Amino acid sequence: MSNEEKIKELIKFLNNRALNNSVRLAILISLYTFNQMTFSELLEYSRIPKSSLMMHIQILEDEGLVNSKKDFTVNGIRMFIRITDKGKEIIKEYFKLVSNINY
Repeated sequence: MSNEEKIKELIKFLNNRALNNSVRLAILISLYTFNQMTFSELLEYSRIPKSSLMMHIQILEDEGLVNSKKDFTVNGIRMFIRITDKGKEIIKEYFKLVSNINY
């Protein structure tokens, strides 16, 4: 497969609501790496407004790529966001597509 075909395949892969935004892709990659993060951690990593982060998490949740859950901790109520198996598979496929492109 030529690089042109590989890039077209990557663009087609990224052309969906959950993956066509760099922030959502970064959230998924972060969760793939850490498996679970708090809303506060994602807020610190992303440096975007709370409302924007909430919107991105909701989109990822609607697509079945992450789950969010509020839980009590010593420091108060925290929202935990965890990547789903579907989310893990999507990121594995993304890494595979990107690594196949010859630079």
